[in-house]
Amino acid sequence: MDQQLYLKYLKEYTLEALKKVEYDVSRAADYLEKKPTPIYFQKDRKEKKAALNRVKKVFSASRERSLYVVLKSLGFNDLAKDAL
Repeated sequence: MDQQLYLKYLKEYTLEALKKVEYDVSRAADYLEKKPTPIYFQKDRKEKKAALNRVKKVFSASRERSLYVVLKSLGFNDLAKDAL
């Protein structure tokens, strides 16, 4: 698996979910649960699937936590500072 692509998709899925629900962690978790996994013949399927699963797991486990904690859990320290 390509780590660079994985991190790219991790950030992409995180920002997409947060922008769709106006930066509410609980609603972002609901949004991600409804998001389908990448289809079989899609480009970079392995990285996208791993990134989506990671984002779903962190958001669903952190529904009651602040956006700062969720972003730090995903390793986005620069975005977490902006969330303060």
